[in-house]
Formats: sequence, C-alpha cells, structure tokens
Amino acid sequence: MQKRKILILAVLCAVALAGCKKRDPIDLSTLHTTEAAEPETAAQAEETEAAETESAGAPASSGLSVEASITSETSGSASIEYPVLSNMKDSEKQDQVNAILKANAMAAADAWPGNLTIRATVESVNLRRITVTYRGSVTENGKTERVFFANTVDLETAENLRLTDLTDAYTLAGYISSGDYKLSELTGDEAVVRSELGASGRTTEYYYGLLQNADFSGGYTEDSDSVSWPEIFSFEKGGVVYVSLPVSSEAGDYVLIHYSPDNK
Repeated sequence: MQKRKILILAVLCAVALAGCKKRDPIDLSTLHTTEAAEPETAAQAEETEAAETESAGAPASSGLSVEASITSETSGSASIEYPVLSNMKDSEKQDQVNAILKANAMAAADAWPGNLTIRATVESVNLRRITVTYRGSVTENGKTERVFFANTVDLETAENLRLTDLTDAYTLAGYISSGDYKLSELTGDEAVVRSELGASGRTTEYYYGLLQNADFSGGYTEDSDSVSWPEIFSFEKGGVVYVSLPVSSEAGDYVLIHYSPDNK
C-alpha cells in the first residue's frame, strides 16, 4: 500500500514537471511588451520619414518671401500705379527700394504732361529683384498716345538694373538692325513699324547708342528728387529680354522687340 502511494505521487510530479516545461516558452510578459512596442515603432518611423523629407529639400518653415502690392497716386492730372514691397528681411533696404520704385513711376507725370493714366504690372519678384512694367495712355491737346515703360530694381543694393545688366547691348543692337526680330504689343501697321525701325541710318551703331542708355540709372540716395527719363526701356521675363522702341503714332507709339540668345 505504501509503495502504491509513492508510485502515484511520483507520477503526479512527472505530469506536473511536464506541464511546466510546456509553458516555459510562453512568456506573457514578453508578449505584452512586444504588442505595446509596435505603435511606438510606427510613430518613430513617421518622424524619421518627415525628417528625411525636410533634409531632402522640403520648403523652409521660415516662410520668408517678398510680397508686392499695387498702390495708386495722383499728381496733377496724372494717375499712376506702382508697387510697394513688404516682408523683406532688411527693412531699411525695403524702404529704399520702395522709394526708388515710387520716384521712377511718378516721374512719368513729368515725362508725359497731360491726362495720364498708368497701370503697373509686377512681372516678377523674388529675394533678389523686382521687375515692373507700366502701360497706359496720355491725352493732350485732343491727341491720345500709348505709354510704356519698365523698371527693374536690385533688392540687395537698392539700385536700378539696366539693359546692360541683362544682355550684351551690341549683340542686341545688331539683332535689331538686321530686321530679323520679333515684335509684340503691336497695334499699328507692322509694315510701317519695320520700315521705321529699318530706316536709313538705323545701323547697329545707332541702336547700340540707344541701348547703352536704356532704363533708369543709379540707385537710392536720400537727396535724389529728380529722375532722368530714358528713351528706351527693357525688362526680362522667362529668359527673354524685351525692349521698347518708340515709333510714330501711325505705328502704335511704341513696340516691344523680344530677344533671347536662341534668336541668333
């Protein structure tokens, strides 16, 4: 009887040990830790991806950009629009650039006395420069004339940029005198326009002399009240240089010639 009890006890212990061995690999605490770590790993992956995107060239978070708004001012019988810049990093330079833009635009009232109306278009603006074109009309003694001028200003130096800063004036002069040019904003008779631009004496040297003096010159000065008005204006847009040339009223008062290195 005693031996039988001992045998039964030994069998029970063996079963108990076997059950313990089967449960050893199933660690509930380990399962709980693994499941809790999965959401954290996903969040870390998203953060890593965002960091990689930013370092690969995502837009800067500073949001720094130059903004231009159009304002209007009257001077006698003239109504003239011009741009006003904001959000420049250098506020002093911003004031200087705005002073140049206003002075150049308002000088049109002296260049075209009469009932003058000018509308401004900001062709481009970035951290380095602003390019503005002005179009309108002036009526004097019952005669109406189309008006065009342009202004490009370097925002880093507060100086006017000229045609000679955009392209080689002599090469462009040869392009115009050759007659192999393209016209835009043409309202008059094209044959008349080309006849005038190709008239006797309109040589490469003639146009070179005009182009060398194109556009507003100089930069900001506190005591500068007068603006020298040029005969020729230019601006650059999309890699193309546009030049305004005066023509007769029959030909439309002015025409724009557009030029790029691909033209020649």
